[in-house]
Amino acid sequence: MSRRFMTLLERVSRVREMIDREQRSNAASPVRLIRMKQLYLNLSEKLRRMTKQQLIRMASAPRFRSEPIFAPAYSGRW
Repeated sequence: MSRRFMTLLERVSRVREMIDREQRSNAASPVRLIRMKQLYLNLSEKLRRMTKQQLIRMASAPRFRSEPIFAPAYSGRW
């Protein structure tokens, strides 16, 4: 996986932890929660797009067929 993908994945998990922490807080700010959730959705969408692009690249990559290797004909029994 690319470094960019891993960084994005770490950011998504950190934002998710911040959202959970804010929701458990006694003085949770609705504005802060909305902003963090929007950030989480944006990051998640970027992650999905990167994954989709990677899958498309993998599926459209050229495939190399190996040449068939013929065993020499044996006369007699094994």
